[in-house]
Amino acid sequence: MDDERPEGRDDLFTHIHKALRGGLFAVTVQAGATDWTDDGEVARLGERWRRLLALLRSHTEHEDRHILRLLDPYEPGSAEPTEEQHRDLDDLLDDLAERFEAVLAAPDAAAGLGVYRDLARFTAAYLPHLHEEETVIMPRIWAHCDDAAIGAARAAFMAATPPEITATTLELLLPALDRPTREGLVAGMARTAPPQAVAGVLAIGDRVLPAAAAVSLRRVADAAGTRLLRGGE
Repeated sequence: MDDERPEGRDDLFTHIHKALRGGLFAVTVQAGATDWTDDGEVARLGERWRRLLALLRSHTEHEDRHILRLLDPYEPGSAEPTEEQHRDLDDLLDDLAERFEAVLAAPDAAAGLGVYRDLARFTAAYLPHLHEEETVIMPRIWAHCDDAAIGAARAAFMAATPPEITATTLELLLPALDRPTREGLVAGMARTAPPQAVAGVLAIGDRVLPAAAAVSLRRVADAAGTRLLRGGE
């Protein structure tokens, strides 16, 4: 199918998938570089992994409960192959998580190398699934669903997302996006979200982005907020 995004339409997969790819690549590299005799390095790897694991599980749940359900009225049963992929990937992820916790509890260089390889293997299995969702599933949703239905699905899974998962998402998402997209998203937030929510996003940007990019993001948010106060001038 045509995987180009129709102008102005919401894409439920690409941005979060950029964040997940970035998170998986980063934790895999970190696992390969970890000194398993250094308690601090092991602890930092464990923290990064556990936060990513929670996001991976949350993301799959959102897809199964909200995004894939958009196709049900138009293509009954067509989401089943994607859901089957989710089940297979969840089995791999559960096995990886068990192995990871074992080596974090009893750090060992040989076991750590095994976890690094398991992480790389899981990532290799996960990437084609992300590609299919972006290039096959999302175009089918666009073909069948109007913006209101897609927006309702987004609102539903965002409302179901715990704050800690939202924070992890933003920490991975902001550096994974290109500058125009990142600044466009924050400008939109500045026009519609409560000021404290925007401030929280900008604070995360200060932590995870290069200094110049974080400053630019704040300028965009300030400009969007100023235009809102002036009535959209």
